[in-house]
Amino acid sequence: MKNILFLSIIVTLICFSCNTVDDLLDENVLQEYLTLNDSLAIGDLVACAGGREIGLIGNASEPTDVFFYPIKDAFDFRYFEAKEIADSLDYSKYIAKDLDDEPLFNGYLWKFNNTPFTGERMGIVTYKTPGNIHVCTPVRLKTYVKPTELNHEIITVEPNGVNPSFAWEDGLIEENVIYFQIVSDLDGNLISGTYTTDKTWTFYDESNVVFNITDTLTTPTLEPNEMYKFSLMAVSEDNWVNLFGEVDFVTE
Repeated sequence: MKNILFLSIIVTLICFSCNTVDDLLDENVLQEYLTLNDSLAIGDLVACAGGREIGLIGNASEPTDVFFYPIKDAFDFRYFEAKEIADSLDYSKYIAKDLDDEPLFNGYLWKFNNTPFTGERMGIVTYKTPGNIHVCTPVRLKTYVKPTELNHEIITVEPNGVNPSFAWEDGLIEENVIYFQIVSDLDGNLISGTYTTDKTWTFYDESNVVFNITDTLTTPTLEPNEMYKFSLMAVSEDNWVNLFGEVDFVTE
């Protein structure tokens, strides 16, 4: 009888211990959220951020936009933020922040609309795909230290029929390591999304493209004598958008 009672207590303690390990973890802390999902493989995620005191696109209540690229079947978008730059690699310092989010270019891109904060912050975006959890490299939010420059004049376009060439210059902050180019129609439908380290790109030449979010099943084309939009983000090594510009152009 004593042995049965002892065994029952041991089993109860083991079950209690197993049940409480996960119960004690807080999914609002990035490190603990990843532990809760440790059965999933870790995947990459492309993200950056930009903003100004008046907002990147003029919305003062949401001065910072955190952009990310959701791959096919992505779901459960989350944003975590750390208050100290020194904690950029310490996932235990990243706390979930409940933010509004919205699609861009019909969902090819997505963004979180961040609320005001003081100083600088570090941000991390996560999402899931079947069997995976994706985590971006830390994004340094420099809204009030190095606000994103809005400058459309630095972009030039050479028509070249339906294969226009685009060139641009760095803006006031020359700390850019990569450039993100988007060609879209006037309804906001993304036609191509490419990254280069060069300050020039020709549609649709992939020879200097280092990363591509365009649908790989088809080759993008432009129609002659149509108006389109070219958007540019110049991004620093810590994933901050130093420069944003866009221009309308007409093919020949």
